[in-house]
Amino acid sequence: MLRTPRWTTLRAPLRVPLARAARPSAVLVRPMRAYSSAPSKGCAACGAANDLAALQCAECHALQPLPAEVDYYDILGTPRRDVPRNGWSVDANALKAQWRKCMATTHPDRLVARPEKEQQIGSQQSAIVNKAYETLLRPLPRALYLLEQEGVGDVEEGASLEDPELLMEVMELQEALSEAEDQATVDEVAAQNETHMADVLRALDEAFAQTPPDTAHIKSLAIQLRYWTNIAKAAQEWQPGQRVELHH
Repeated sequence: MLRTPRWTTLRAPLRVPLARAARPSAVLVRPMRAYSSAPSKGCAACGAANDLAALQCAECHALQPLPAEVDYYDILGTPRRDVPRNGWSVDANALKAQWRKCMATTHPDRLVARPEKEQQIGSQQSAIVNKAYETLLRPLPRALYLLEQEGVGDVEEGASLEDPELLMEVMELQEALSEAEDQATVDEVAAQNETHMADVLRALDEAFAQTPPDTAHIKSLAIQLRYWTNIAKAAQEWQPGQRVELHH
């Protein structure tokens, strides 16, 4: 691969072709799994039936443990069936409001007067609620989570791009960032990278809008998004004279 010249000043904009949302070969896709809202756990204090994602008992208001399999959307009061594009198009403001509402119940500072057992439950709830919010708020972890819910859980760190030309584009941006000597060059890399990310996010909008969604194509797009996300992070953290390390 031709090496990018070392720049001392930004003489010309980087000319890296826009990423293409490469589609894999035709595969059979299955319908999204059905959602269930039936109560599935009983309160240890009073025995009342509660939804799996309930933080408090509907009858006695005792705090309820959250099972490991609980759906993140249900925890935050936004069932996937009610979120456009099969759960993909979340409303960030509404999600934040629901997160704050949950934390008003689970935050340790609000549980100091509760029995020790409930304080332990509250601590567990708080950790899961925060994890759910962080996952659904950002596009990459949200896409990976939705794939996992559909049984596609092998999108590992380091998964490689299948399109050689797309991989070359990634490598050229990485090299340009590694050899950057001034902020102007880094800003140019970041701008190019933002364009790539926007293209992938639009492709994900379209992929999740399908009925049923093409999970194989979504997986391919998620791998692309991981590369662009890591470049964006490296550009944001760039400092003169420091080595740029990218881990995909």
